[in-house]
Amino acid sequence: MDAGNSLRLHRLVLRISLAAGNAFAWIFVFQYFYIIGGTVGTALAQTAVLYAISQTATCLLTPYAARGLRHGMRREIIFAVLLASAAFVFLGAIFEGYFGPLYTLAIIGFALMLGTYRALYWVPYEVERHNLHASSSRLSYEVLIALMPAFVGYLLAFDGVYLAWVLFGAATLMLVSLLPLMRIPDTYERFPWSYRETYGHLLARAHRRLFWGAIIDGMQGAALLLIWPLAVFIVIGWSYPLYGVIFSFTFLLLIVVRETVERHLQHVRLLESMPMKIAIVSSAWVARLVVVNPLSIVATNSYAHVGDPKISTDQAAFEQVPDGGHFIDEYTVLREIGLSLGRALLCVVFATLATIFALPFVFGVAFVIAAFAAGLSVAFSQAPRPTI
Repeated sequence: MDAGNSLRLHRLVLRISLAAGNAFAWIFVFQYFYIIGGTVGTALAQTAVLYAISQTATCLLTPYAARGLRHGMRREIIFAVLLASAAFVFLGAIFEGYFGPLYTLAIIGFALMLGTYRALYWVPYEVERHNLHASSSRLSYEVLIALMPAFVGYLLAFDGVYLAWVLFGAATLMLVSLLPLMRIPDTYERFPWSYRETYGHLLARAHRRLFWGAIIDGMQGAALLLIWPLAVFIVIGWSYPLYGVIFSFTFLLLIVVRETVERHLQHVRLLESMPMKIAIVSSAWVARLVVVNPLSIVATNSYAHVGDPKISTDQAAFEQVPDGGHFIDEYTVLREIGLSLGRALLCVVFATLATIFALPFVFGVAFVIAAFAAGLSVAFSQAPRPTI
């Protein structure tokens, strides 16, 4: 197996573990906070704050991680995956009661490890993927990944299957994903900026569009990968099997119809008009305000992902991808920082509202913010990218 195939295999196994773990981890956290706190609003606020802590760790540590590229890409990827695996083990151990009264510190540790994984993983992975041209993925693999939420939801329907087992299983798969990395040649790159210089470039006038574009994309990411799944889980009556089926069915539907629909939209030149693009991506978030059953959730999900060619998410793995999967030197680092800031900001707003207002209003405000962010993101995407 050559280096490119090894990297693809690593990413495949890691995405399978993330599709199983990320799809449910924050749902488990929300339920845990509800059990110990007693109200849905408080649990939502605590979950959003924990997610914001994770994103803050990513924001603060990404420049350090970029400086570490001179010691080798493969080493940072390995450290990152080990941290992600440890985060899921930590969360499972919390649910099993191993930390006792220290559960608050332990669950913050989970968030910090997950945020550190994000800081360490994406920049070196994008460099290796770019160098090895390891971007393609087979249809059968995408189908397998798409089925993972339904599989996990089905397992959780059985008596005697514990939440921790899902998290321990995902952590084990993450460790397995490290094996193909042993066949990848290490790559060394020098990141030219110091910690302070990195933030200086991010806030510089020349990169203002980059900064705000990343912020608004990060807001969309938080809404899509945290707030929307929580809303779905609540709407369907807190059912694991139905939650898993809804997301798996949506991902499978996208695999089947997305290319055909995009080709049709291009044929009728619908996406050539910026007002029309903005209307499509924004209306998808507005439609989420009126979902009432599984069918409307699937329809809204499908419409959103088919109609939005811009947002950079690996939705099946519940991850946001910097640069839409395209590595452009230091630009990737700046964008990753901006994305994490945007995700943290929306989570702080959501958490504040959740402690004061009724749930429909809280979710409604979050989705309206995401709708504005989606429209602005399309507008930002039409401008030339900054040079560094």
